[in-house]
Amino acid sequence: MVPLDTEDIVFRIRGGLNLDGVLQKADEKGIKDGFSEAMKNLINKVNSQSFVLFGWESSLYIWPKSGFNTQPTELQENSSCKSILKLIPIEVNDYLNKISKKKAVKIEPLKVINLELLFELTRPDFAEIVTVQNDQKSRMHFRLTLPVDVVVFANPDDPWRELQDKIVKAVSEQLQEMDQCIQRYTKGKSVPIPQAFHFELPETTTLTTIIYPAGYKEEDLEPQRKELHNALGLENKPFLRRPMTFNFPSDDLVNKHLRNVHKFIPTPDPEEFQVYVVHGSYTYHHYLQDDINDNGWGCAYRSLQTIISWFNYQGYINVPIPTHEKIQQMLVTAGDKGLSIVGSTEWIGSFEIRSVLNLLGITSKIISVRAGSEMALSARELAEHFEVQGTPVMIGGEPLAHTLIGVAWNEDTGTVKFLILDAHYTGEDDWASIVERAVEWKGEEFWDQMEPYNICLPQRPQGV
Repeated sequence: MVPLDTEDIVFRIRGGLNLDGVLQKADEKGIKDGFSEAMKNLINKVNSQSFVLFGWESSLYIWPKSGFNTQPTELQENSSCKSILKLIPIEVNDYLNKISKKKAVKIEPLKVINLELLFELTRPDFAEIVTVQNDQKSRMHFRLTLPVDVVVFANPDDPWRELQDKIVKAVSEQLQEMDQCIQRYTKGKSVPIPQAFHFELPETTTLTTIIYPAGYKEEDLEPQRKELHNALGLENKPFLRRPMTFNFPSDDLVNKHLRNVHKFIPTPDPEEFQVYVVHGSYTYHHYLQDDINDNGWGCAYRSLQTIISWFNYQGYINVPIPTHEKIQQMLVTAGDKGLSIVGSTEWIGSFEIRSVLNLLGITSKIISVRAGSEMALSARELAEHFEVQGTPVMIGGEPLAHTLIGVAWNEDTGTVKFLILDAHYTGEDDWASIVERAVEWKGEEFWDQMEPYNICLPQRPQGV
């Protein structure tokens, strides 16, 4: 995973590159051959002096093959990469600096430099010869715009010359992978548009980019994902589904609900505990969000919303996060409740959560705990759940519901800590406030010692 305290600069290079070519034959093989030849020509163009990079919201133009740029006094061949920070506005999560240093892990906000791909149309030292030829053969011309999206990590002290070479190489390699995508998914006369997606993977400190064809369903891409899992040594869990793509700083700013808020919380001492947490991504849902005053009764609804967001982000389903009223209507459909619940402030529990998930094709297990004083006895099963299933868990006990997203367990002593995502939080969706007040590792005393609880453990479908 990309470390939270990385000092690396991320260079993100995007733009639409036109893939132009000629088809000698209009059958599947002729189409593949024509596109492959056009891709070779485009890669050659990227490796020429006509290839240009433009800094977003700046006046900086860069010719990486020649080493020239429009700010030569500020950015020289022997400069370090960090010199560019003075010339291009950086994309960064400033809000992270507001999070309490006492409560959070060490955070070094990720710095992203956005560059756009361009080609210089004319050069004073180079002129193309225009040839007109009529060979009496029927040929078809094509043009496809490739949405290139490349990321390159660089140490701030890396040489600028070296980085320019890495960018050209990375763009060339992505074009080669796009060609492989076209070759694989072209069927008959149907040619896909290849798209780049960036993922965080375990045991890696940079992003992994995968090329998928546009317009395909997640289940249609599973054979490719299985091949990638084998090549990358990944577990039999989703890592490379398109909804799981990495959130860049600008993505976080536009999201209505915050994502993966637990990642800034220090974990319990690994020397003392084995830690198991939710796998993948979710959004945090709590009281008073979405202009709904559910204070005192809506915590289970909010926990369910977080669970559904997890299944959306892992690509298992694609449904809008249901409102309280929609959840109530689903309970009527499931036969759990009468029509009187719709529009009411009636509290719901773990069994109702399971019924709604069933309607979405998601199965769940229920663990019943006789009293909060016995909650630690469920540690082994909860640890196994997070290790194998990885989904958020809802724990219901009259009249409160809690969202559980992890456990820390010492098997020798039996001591357990619970990572609680507080659905009862009523503050703003502000990172600093939420990290300070809404997500925390709790001890066994957190549970009402005399109160019984039902734990709803959603099960993820099989497959990657």
